[in-house]
Amino acid sequence: MKPELSPDDHNWPVPSFPTTSAPDAGAATKQTRSTSLARDEFGRGATLRLVRRCRFDATSVFAAWVQPALAGRWLFATATRPMVQTRIDARPGGGYCLTERRKELIVEHRGHYVHVASPRRLAFTLSTPDVAGETLVAVDIEPRPNGCAMTVTHAHIRPKEVRRVRQRWVGLLYGLVATLELTDIRSHRNQAQH
Repeated sequence: MKPELSPDDHNWPVPSFPTTSAPDAGAATKQTRSTSLARDEFGRGATLRLVRRCRFDATSVFAAWVQPALAGRWLFATATRPMVQTRIDARPGGGYCLTERRKELIVEHRGHYVHVASPRRLAFTLSTPDVAGETLVAVDIEPRPNGCAMTVTHAHIRPKEVRRVRQRWVGLLYGLVATLELTDIRSHRNQAQH
């Protein structure tokens, strides 16, 4: 499911995040992780930036963020807490809601898309019980010769939550790659059977 974009999508406001130089693609191996932290320019907290390389192309990685069947396997999910429902309307102004069960509690991770430019950029608000207040997340996907580099920038985080949020994103991005690898294995297995 590729999100439809209107001709004026480029006019939507895009959150402004502090930028730093991306890692040198030539120096990176198959998978690279780097992290940086900056003070939020609006004075609303800290901004966390993580970079992860993977062997999958930008289109596949973007799909993992916006296709409910894929996103529900890894986005805010864990091996012990899978999503019980995933709703995604990946267009500027559209919303998403990923629902999980934590024992007897129903927990929702929700927000609205601010910017959608397939397969290169996605920006959305995030409201979750795991992080205080509404935050902003931007995902930039840069094609590379052997896959892509994904930069996740999470803004408006309370400074005392940065370490936990960083650890959570490291786990989520691992889950994204594992989901794509499993999907790739299943695809190859299905092709071999036909």
